[in-house]
Amino acid sequence: MMGTLRQKANVWAHASTPAGVDALREVLIRAEIIEPSLTYHISVPAISGISESDITVLQDTGSKSAQNFLKDISPDLCLWTGDSLDTPLFSLNHHVSRPVALINPKIKTLLGRSWIWRKTVMRQFLRPVCYSFAERLEDVNDLRSLGLAAKKIEVIGPLLSGVVAPACDEAERDHIGEILAARPVWFAHKVPLSEIRMVLESFVVVQRNAHRLLLILDLEDQFSISTFNEISLELNLITQSRSKEVKPDPSTQVFLTDGSSDVGLWYRLASISYMGGSFTSGKVPNPLVAAALGSSVIHGPKVNVFKELYVRMMEGGASEPLEREKDLSSKLVVLMAPDKCADMAKKGWQVVSDGALAIDRLVDFILDKMNLEK
Repeated sequence: MMGTLRQKANVWAHASTPAGVDALREVLIRAEIIEPSLTYHISVPAISGISESDITVLQDTGSKSAQNFLKDISPDLCLWTGDSLDTPLFSLNHHVSRPVALINPKIKTLLGRSWIWRKTVMRQFLRPVCYSFAERLEDVNDLRSLGLAAKKIEVIGPLLSGVVAPACDEAERDHIGEILAARPVWFAHKVPLSEIRMVLESFVVVQRNAHRLLLILDLEDQFSISTFNEISLELNLITQSRSKEVKPDPSTQVFLTDGSSDVGLWYRLASISYMGGSFTSGKVPNPLVAAALGSSVIHGPKVNVFKELYVRMMEGGASEPLEREKDLSSKLVVLMAPDKCADMAKKGWQVVSDGALAIDRLVDFILDKMNLEK
């Protein structure tokens, strides 16, 4: 039976980076789903440059506005993520009696203080801290040197947001898979008007090395179909469209989707996916969705949207970043090799799952700390 909170609980969650905000939001949304009476407020320091509709920006000066913010929300628990402890904002925790949980806090500036200072002033400063989560085992000793008890420190790894992968009709996926008969598949997702020619011309080059290659093309704007048809005719490509209620057959070279409602299906069918907009607008899809569904990722240099996630993918070897449009075809030829695709897909799944344990643990921690009855 689902438990209920003994009383309504309110969480103040503070982060200093977009990645921290995304991860905290995921933790809190999941906790709220389990216990609907839980409420939360997310804040960031003004110097972070983060501006989102559901985020409160606090001046890091101990100003009246920050004090009024805390007075208004009256939190029962504070989650302090990533930001430095040596700030007036953190000092606000001393004005209201509430427990504070540290999640991978920045403490380098504090470690440089004298031993006497850390054993006296710092211990008083950290009195509100009820628990601390560390990213690495090496961080535990640093936290202990600040006066935190070992029993109140836990290593949970990096705090990274995950992704909820879109579903698809499994029967249809199996049916289309049978029709394709192991043909290599490349999916180009949310391709803007200005990139249609680049994608189609790259396909022409790549199919010289993979003559059975199928391109599944998803246009950012369905009004671009006329341009797609013109370029396809010019390049003598055999095309079909989802909107005509057909499925790709053995002769189809380019299969046009009818929007993003079936994106889960296309990612599952494609061994590699191009993130549309990454050579022009920067309005790119979430790369973790592709990775979660087993598709390798390739993209251009402009990844303004989901930038933190693209950095994670690149650092994990799970995506192939390109600098020039003409590199798209040559890289695709290399990446279409089954062993290369499989290796990138494996690394992509690792990136997706890296933060899962930390997310799960923090959800449990919040509910336990807020007196959730089991």
